[in-house]
Amino acid sequence: MVAVALKSPASLTFQPRSSHGWVWLILIALLTLVVSVGTTLLLPGEVPWPILLLNIGLGLVIGLPGLALAVCFPTMRYELDDQALTLRYGPVLHYHIPLARIRSIRRRNLSISLWSSLRLPGLALFTVPYSDVGKVKMCATAAADRILLIETDDATYGLTPADEEGFVAALMARMEE
Repeated sequence: MVAVALKSPASLTFQPRSSHGWVWLILIALLTLVVSVGTTLLLPGEVPWPILLLNIGLGLVIGLPGLALAVCFPTMRYELDDQALTLRYGPVLHYHIPLARIRSIRRRNLSISLWSSLRLPGLALFTVPYSDVGKVKMCATAAADRILLIETDDATYGLTPADEEGFVAALMARMEE
C-alpha cells in the first residue's frame, strides 16, 4: 500500500509516481558547473576576468540549486488530513490546499507551452504555464502525462500520486466529511 499513516490515523501520506526526474536535475546542474568552471580553467588569460567571473557566477547560480533540488527529490509527498491537502518537495515547495476550497479533481494530459519553467522529463515543480489549462502549481513526477489536476477558486495544482485511485478515494472521503 502506498499510503502510510503518519501523525494520527486521520493523516495520510501518499508518495508520487516513480520517475527519474532527479537524474535530469543532476545532469543539468553538473553540465552547467563543468562548463562554467571548465571554461575558467581551460582558458586562463584568454577571456577577460569580468567575463570569467560572470560565467562562474551563472554556473553556480544554476548548478548548485539544481543539485539541491535533486537531493530533495525523494522528499516529494502528498499529505492529506481532515482539513487540507499539502503538497511537499523538501524545504523549497509547500502548497497547502484547504479541502473546503477544492472545486474539482480530474486527470489530464497537458499541453506544454513554450514558456520556460522548471519542468523536465520526470519532474515539474513550482508554477508551470500550460497552453490548455493556464498556470498550474506543480509538485509532480511528470511534466504533462497523466497529471491529476486539483482546482480551487484561486489556483490549479498538478500532482502525480503513485496510488491515484486510493488518493482520490481518500480525498473524496475527506471532502465529504
